[in-house]
Amino acid sequence: MTQFTPYWWQDQPQYRNTEAPPAKVDYVVVGAGFTGLSAALTLAEAGCQVIVLDSEAIGFGASTRNGGMLGSGHKMSVADAQKHYGPTIAAQLHCEANASLDFTKKLILNQNIDCDLHTCGRLRTAWTPQDYTAMAAANAGLQKIQPFAARMVPPDEMAEHIDTKLYFGGLLYKDHASVQPKKLHQGLLELALHAGVKVFGEQPVIAVKPQLNGFNIRTKGQNIHCQQVLMATNGYTQPSVSMFLAKRVMPVPSFIIVTEELGKNRVQALLPGGHCMVETRQRFCYYRATPCGKRIMFGSRAALHAITPQQALNSLTTKLTEVFPSLQNTKISHCWTGFTGFSFSKLPNIGCHNGIYHAMGYGGNGVAMAPYLGHKAALKMLHPEQQFSVFEQTPLQRRIYHHGSTWYMPAASAWYRTRDWWDNRQRTKALSALNQKSDSL
Repeated sequence: MTQFTPYWWQDQPQYRNTEAPPAKVDYVVVGAGFTGLSAALTLAEAGCQVIVLDSEAIGFGASTRNGGMLGSGHKMSVADAQKHYGPTIAAQLHCEANASLDFTKKLILNQNIDCDLHTCGRLRTAWTPQDYTAMAAANAGLQKIQPFAARMVPPDEMAEHIDTKLYFGGLLYKDHASVQPKKLHQGLLELALHAGVKVFGEQPVIAVKPQLNGFNIRTKGQNIHCQQVLMATNGYTQPSVSMFLAKRVMPVPSFIIVTEELGKNRVQALLPGGHCMVETRQRFCYYRATPCGKRIMFGSRAALHAITPQQALNSLTTKLTEVFPSLQNTKISHCWTGFTGFSFSKLPNIGCHNGIYHAMGYGGNGVAMAPYLGHKAALKMLHPEQQFSVFEQTPLQRRIYHHGSTWYMPAASAWYRTRDWWDNRQRTKALSALNQKSDSL
């Protein structure tokens, strides 16, 4: 029977703090995910008194619900970055995306975090021949800015990496990795606790109000006075707490399934390259082997608006068997959903509005970026006069139709289904042309 909770939570500890939060501290971090815990760790190591408040149980949100793919990147192309920000900032965005991967991998290794880190590479698969051409051009441009370990995989080599005929080649990022995200979160939590951070779950923040010499944080049970606040809530930002951020970061759901045990040999036959896999199509799929090597985790945007895992299950299994037809009758052990935080600028941001700091807007690239920008946000709070990240220069934008509510997302889902139809049409035309060429030979 399918369980509708994250596979990563299975047999993992759940931290609880039954104490009451202190009435006065130096810093309050709202949100106990990767961003919040990393920021709190940096602040505590600087000698500050820090508490972290989360509205749910610790580790409830996206930090333990994601696919566990550790990579660099963001949603904005280098061409768009050059257009909107100029060549200097565009280059810095690329370099700092690479730096986020390096930072998080070193954090895991240097702190001996047991989270099944495996540098397996990530293969971005081309849904159409045009996607392959565009990826090759983008990679060439990025390599000129700062060389990194990535290479094109032509269509005739794809069988070495994946057992499917679905794609027209891909781009392999060799240094990307995989983790067990719940274990990574637990490792960051333990580091923060050891540094003296106090972490409280099921303590929803109701309001953040400026007052003399700092802020008043109102929770369901008390008031807390602090000098500074960091909002680290990303796709779980509540309009009642910060309408400014809720208007600028969209909660976009993603949905994941995990198969029953298939056995290591079968998983290796399906994914002989052992990579994390992501697609170029609009409502892309992403998938990988689980750390045990016996199952396949498969994620997709079954809808752009919130639906239940039960409602998403059929769509996910259909996409799974589209990629791997041999898994037609495979049972699904787990299915769940979680919210990513997308910014309209397509870039994350570290900022400060009315004295309240924030770091968010990862667009599905938060496993490496969130710990990195949590650290950078903490440095900014400690030294406001200095710049620590180019993502301080990528302000969160807003749209007139978004007021903190995603009322329009069902229509957006329909629009992306239309985009899917167009992508599939382009793919079918490309396959037909290839077959005609093969027949003529």
